[in-house]
Amino acid sequence: MRAALVVLALCAVAHAGPSARAPYIAEVIDAIRGTDRAALANTRKYLQVVERNKCQAPEMALRVGCLLEAAGQSCKQLAGDARERCRRVSDVIATNLLAERVFVPDDVRYQIMSKQRDARTAIARELHRRHAALVAELAMSEFFPGPRADTAALAAGIDGFCAGVAGTRDLSWQYCVAAIAWFVATDGAPEETR
Repeated sequence: MRAALVVLALCAVAHAGPSARAPYIAEVIDAIRGTDRAALANTRKYLQVVERNKCQAPEMALRVGCLLEAAGQSCKQLAGDARERCRRVSDVIATNLLAERVFVPDDVRYQIMSKQRDARTAIARELHRRHAALVAELAMSEFFPGPRADTAALAAGIDGFCAGVAGTRDLSWQYCVAAIAWFVATDGAPEETR
């Protein structure tokens, strides 16, 4: 039941106007920046394992619910601000996990696997490269508030950019926001190999 409520809340944020979405994006960026690297890595590894082993449902709604439920259970042990930060971070990580096949489609994965000995590392590099390209697109767009902008202005720019991107290509607003927010908040640090 809680997973269904979280999915509804995420959909509500996506369909809300820019005045509601930008503050959420700013909170996500601040949550990632406010979490130490080891905790980010541990949360990512945990959600990856859960996604691979427990959340392999054919329906996307079931996969989303499964990941969010696991994230909620993981964050439950924390108190106050740390719990809320964990939830925000987990939302972004779960969204990025679900978006991996959009950013690196199966045909590209097969090419990488046929040419690389360590396919997981090569796929992770390709995913990082594609996230970086999306951030570069934002930086060159009219929505980019400048390199010295505060988090609120950056969040508003990300929202505007992703709203436009979602309408022109096979990339949802959620996937766009999660990829950019993670990349920006971690200063472009490559994610650890799966």
